[in-house]
Amino acid sequence: MAKMIIFTGSPKKKGTTAALLAEVARGAEAAGVDVVEYDLNDKGLRGCQGCLSCRNEKAVACVQNDYFKPMYIDLHDADAIVIGTPIYMGNVTAQTWNLIDRLYPAMGPDFSPRFPGKKFATIVTQGNVNAEGFAPAIEQVQSFLTRLGWDMGGNLVWAGAGGEPSEELKQQAYQIGQELAV
Repeated sequence: MAKMIIFTGSPKKKGTTAALLAEVARGAEAAGVDVVEYDLNDKGLRGCQGCLSCRNEKAVACVQNDYFKPMYIDLHDADAIVIGTPIYMGNVTAQTWNLIDRLYPAMGPDFSPRFPGKKFATIVTQGNVNAEGFAPAIEQVQSFLTRLGWDMGGNLVWAGAGGEPSEELKQQAYQIGQELAV
């Protein structure tokens, strides 16, 4: 069975980002995908300590014993990764950026991808009604994931986010879940 990891980078468990990620998960599960979710606001999650243990040729995970410990096993087995984040202060959340830092072990000592061939999608919510208003922040995350050898499989930006997502947005998120399952 295919496997998808969904990372929720919002501090709000029932916010706008969570609403769209639930639709992505629903679409993937309907296509027979096993979905694993990680809450990037978990109190048991530490930031990168810069120890460089992951630069060892045989390393496949971070040596920290925290909430992310099982993530590296899931990451190795996953076919698709979805990162959902709101935009705060013109950038992805601190929680989301912590994930990017903690994905350092996904690169070998020579910065080559350790887990290539996966698909990824980004799900972004923002108060700014201009969908392109924070594109550089989103593109920075996407660029990093591409350097990991992963292929872009979708991007959804809910500009002017607030309240409940429209049926059209829900359908777009559901479709991303379906497409990543293929």
